[in-house]
Amino acid sequence: MNIEAVRTAYPDMVIPNVGSYYSSHIARWKNIFENNPSWKTVKRGGLYKKGSRQMNRLNVAKVLCDCFSDLTFSEQCEITIDDAAYQEFIDKQLEDNGFWENMPETVSMGYALGGCTVKVYAENAKPRINYVHANHFLPIEWTGKQITSGAFTTVAHRNGNFYTLVEMQNKGRVEYKLFRSTTMDSLGSPCTLSELYNFGDSADYKADCPMFAYFKPCTSNNVEYDTPLGMSIYANSIDTLKALDVAFDSFAREFILGKKRIIVPSSAIQTVVDTKTGELVRYFDADDEAFVALKADDVEQLKVQDNTVELRVEEHVSAINALLNILCFQVGLSAGTLSFDAVQGLKTATEVISQDSKTARTIKSNKNLLTETIETVIHALIAIGVYLGLIPQKEYTVTIGWKDNVIIDDNTLIENNIKLVQAGLKSKLRAIMEVQKCDEVTAQAELDRIAKEQAVTGLAVDDFLRGGEGDDKTGDDAAQSGAE
Repeated sequence: MNIEAVRTAYPDMVIPNVGSYYSSHIARWKNIFENNPSWKTVKRGGLYKKGSRQMNRLNVAKVLCDCFSDLTFSEQCEITIDDAAYQEFIDKQLEDNGFWENMPETVSMGYALGGCTVKVYAENAKPRINYVHANHFLPIEWTGKQITSGAFTTVAHRNGNFYTLVEMQNKGRVEYKLFRSTTMDSLGSPCTLSELYNFGDSADYKADCPMFAYFKPCTSNNVEYDTPLGMSIYANSIDTLKALDVAFDSFAREFILGKKRIIVPSSAIQTVVDTKTGELVRYFDADDEAFVALKADDVEQLKVQDNTVELRVEEHVSAINALLNILCFQVGLSAGTLSFDAVQGLKTATEVISQDSKTARTIKSNKNLLTETIETVIHALIAIGVYLGLIPQKEYTVTIGWKDNVIIDDNTLIENNIKLVQAGLKSKLRAIMEVQKCDEVTAQAELDRIAKEQAVTGLAVDDFLRGGEGDDKTGDDAAQSGAE
């Protein structure tokens, strides 16, 4: 974020002094997310110990952010407006602007960099949505509820020049200022927007709500207290991320250092002249199937011995899983969320919800914040639509409903229905509809068929729904039970 550009463009405004937060923290989180951490190289060992090599890296930071994004946004949500015309308008704008496709990636970056912004604007008489990462947005004014004013910076390279666009948003009003420079490190001098863009210097959408929505992860910021800037979910777990890469690097090199090695007698070593250096090079030809005229008094000296060491696979896997559990503890996830236990296995979505796990509570907290972000985007889209004359001005209500459907297997579904029927909390007809995934007519026909069959076998429908356990009944009793 080029804060100096914002200060130069708007010298009369009070700009928060948070430049070090962007350069020291957000930039570091971004490098880690891009698998470019400060520890990516290590010094070479060996005889000469010269130079360095690339460390084998797991890049758990990206996996972690994608995991948070999947848990937060994988089921998407239902956006409901109590006006049919507004509902149709919003559905179309979200689809046209790739909202459902872009939000999971944007949210993932938000978890990595401590926030993300969804910006709404008008272009060619149409509402548009732009997805902005945290390093390109600066909050200027805010209340206890939301950020009301903010600045955006964008750098573009055209015709050998570097252009910096500074966009200032204050509720429904937007102002633009453009700077041109011959070098990337310099802001340069002001220039007209027409050099690069085809829109005016400002736009007033006459809205009471801001034209952008800022989402930040639900984690307390223990670095910057005076602004509403968010914090990366792994900001306080960087040492663990480094330890994971060290463990994985050791695991990967285990296969290099532990590859098959043999000890051969010195008489089996051949020499050849290097054509480039003219030096003699000693080597063992593994393609030779036989050696002859090997002179040795000791028979043991003629043996080729296998000196391969055993790979420490289980030790490395255990160490990596232990570190992953530490990472889960640090970011508010349940132990095992990012690991696989050969004994316990992967947890299903049912277990995550039913166990009232840390993961469920953490994701719920983030969904609450994301709900406010989406509501703000909807209000901004409607304000743009009214401004452009696409929809009339009227009162409306927006409701965000998350599709928190728990994925369960068929056996669990059947067991749950049996228990509900036994407790009198669900009808047999509704249970058959849910288990067999059929309509009411088909379920009633199936229930009647079961009653007739059990009238012959003497097993009542109630016992059938209890899994075949219960008091024995006569055929008449079974038929009567089925009729009920």
